[in-house]
Amino acid sequence: MGYALFAVFAGTNCFAGAWTYVYMPETGGRSFDENLEFFEKAKEVGCWRVGAVEGGRWRVMPYSKPGGGEGESQPLLRRVADQVAE
Repeated sequence: MGYALFAVFAGTNCFAGAWTYVYMPETGGRSFDENLEFFEKAKEVGCWRVGAVEGGRWRVMPYSKPGGGEGESQPLLRRVADQVAE
């Protein structure tokens, strides 16, 4: 087999990495700095429950439901432009 097996794994891992980068939003659409702020606030409160940190400020996701309700229900492929444009 030689290096053929290594080449197959290397190729599939490169594909998986590119796929994840393009199609998976970063931590629910929040930036690294926003997540860092959440963890700092959670450490101050002493609880990792999202609803307990700053009165649930972090519970609302950046992408709301089409009807305007709380939560996130938009398919990832519709948000590709948000991820690639940056």
